Amino acid sequence: MNDPKAVDTLLEGQPELLTTDEICTLMRVSQGTVLRWMKDQGLPVITVGPRVRRVQLSHFREWLLQADEIND
Repeated sequence: MNDPKAVDTLLEGQPELLTTDEICTLMRVSQGTVLRWMKDQGLPVITVGPRVRRVQLSHFREWLLQADEIND
């Protein structure tokens, strides 16, 4: 499990619904990586149409806390 304090610090000041671009910037990864997390590694996503995705901040936090336990 990742350190909850470090995750909270990382997410401080972020909006309640994160875009994939915001996650990319926050985590310093590509759009493809974020989409793979959504598809293959259980990152919860709200889909609004074919190209609009949002991730609830609380769900992203919980996913990050468990992310080091995910098998690639």
